[in-house]
Amino acid sequence: MIEIRCDADWQGLINQKQLAEILKVFLWHLFESERGISLYVTDDTEIQKLNQQFRSKNSPTDILSWPYTEDDVELSLPKIDESEDVELAGDLVVSVERVRKQAEENGWDFETELIRLLAHGCAHIAGWDHERSADEASEMLELEIALLKEVGYENIY
Repeated sequence: MIEIRCDADWQGLINQKQLAEILKVFLWHLFESERGISLYVTDDTEIQKLNQQFRSKNSPTDILSWPYTEDDVELSLPKIDESEDVELAGDLVVSVERVRKQAEENGWDFETELIRLLAHGCAHIAGWDHERSADEASEMLELEIALLKEVGYENIY
């Protein structure tokens, strides 16, 4: 089960059905069993608050991720329908303002940058961390490239 929430200001920017399908592909490749995920699309102000609260960094960021195991406490976003018997892999929060800025800097469109960030966030949810070591950062990037190829995004790195 994939849940996507979006602040009203950003509803017209994202194709929720397309993003849900892409997230399903990413999760299918990252986990052995079916998993769900929640995505919250917001602005710099909200993501900065979350970044401060959970990472002690008082600045906006492009994407935040919270992976879940049985012992974890989930972020207090609206939950996936509990009647579905799918384990939640985690939560993602994305700043539209960061996506716009980075898309422009990278020379591609908003959608490409958003999907690139979702691949990155899903890799974090699956346990990868580019900050642990240079080797893991390289392996994580290769994984993200493979995930992006699965959904038709090639040669963006």
